[in-house]
Amino acid sequence: MVTAPSTSKLPTSSSPTLGQPKPWYRYVNLDLLVRILVNSVFHPYIIFIFYLTQAALHVHREPLAYYTLCYAALLGVLEIGANINHRLTYGKHREVKWEKEVVIITGGGSGLGRVLAEMIMRKGGKVAILDVKGADEVAEDAMERWDLVWEKCDVAKESEVKEAVDRIVDDLGAPTVLINNAASGITGLPLLSSITNPTVLSPAQAAKTLTINTVSHFNTLSALLPHLIKSPQGAHIVTISSILSHLAPASLADYTSSKSAISSLHQTLQHELRSHPDPSAFARVKTLLVETGQIKTQLFADKTSLPSYAEFFGPVLEAKDIAKEIVKTIERGDGGILRMPFYAKCMPIYSLLPGTAQALVRWFSGIDRAIGAGSKTS
Repeated sequence: MVTAPSTSKLPTSSSPTLGQPKPWYRYVNLDLLVRILVNSVFHPYIIFIFYLTQAALHVHREPLAYYTLCYAALLGVLEIGANINHRLTYGKHREVKWEKEVVIITGGGSGLGRVLAEMIMRKGGKVAILDVKGADEVAEDAMERWDLVWEKCDVAKESEVKEAVDRIVDDLGAPTVLINNAASGITGLPLLSSITNPTVLSPAQAAKTLTINTVSHFNTLSALLPHLIKSPQGAHIVTISSILSHLAPASLADYTSSKSAISSLHQTLQHELRSHPDPSAFARVKTLLVETGQIKTQLFADKTSLPSYAEFFGPVLEAKDIAKEIVKTIERGDGGILRMPFYAKCMPIYSLLPGTAQALVRWFSGIDRAIGAGSKTS
């Protein structure tokens, strides 16, 4: 297969409702305000330029100018400290050349995985999709135009994953990037029955969710870690989790348990790389944990109901925006933790709040009432 420019795209969803544009006022949210502040009053260069304008007006000896310079210096020190901390925590960057990267994406047949596949192919990378569904007509056409391999594979089955990886190695070469993205649809069933909702989550349903969302990560890591560790140019392991792993909403016990498990698995893998007998393993293999809020995909489409004001504080994310940040991080050769939207970055603070404050936040957000009876499926 030969990589070539093309205007064809892999569709991200078959649902027409997911593609409807939002009214302009829905774009005004907390994330936008934070972005404006970060690039103005909390940006050291902007504040320093403001000080220079005061100096140009010969008022640099005034108290306002003095405090402005001190504030700019403080912001600069904080930014440098954050960069040093990140480098010490996740190691130096690896060099990424997309034409040499072989990327495996689980659950790449739709949603975020499909958007990631398209973006990486357009960067020049070779992409292999592992999905329980077979390739559709558009994907078949893309496979003729791009370095794209589509393996119909149930990632919850170890034998199928290993066979698929062997075929990918033969077709594209040894993998250098693993994006664990596959996830099952939510059941939305509670643990406790009630008069209004007598149906509860069964052990079989929970086991199915945990197998697809969690065991699949063990299967892919088992099959791919030997290739990733030995990669001469280094490698990336990306885990797509959820911020709900920290919030544990009502009626999502199986989903949040599975996401908590893969977040812990990811952290364990990072620590094992750091303490590996080969000191170069941690420098060469970068790990990226992605914990996002609700994404505008089929997984939660038409299954949640939140207060009208909730989207201001926690906007529903577009798959393309998350994919851009993931691809950008890989392209830098960096690792770390990617949390979106802004409230997701506040999870460490939320965990420190007293129980009463946490309960107030949950009540205000409506998170424990988000999954309604009409959204539940067996």
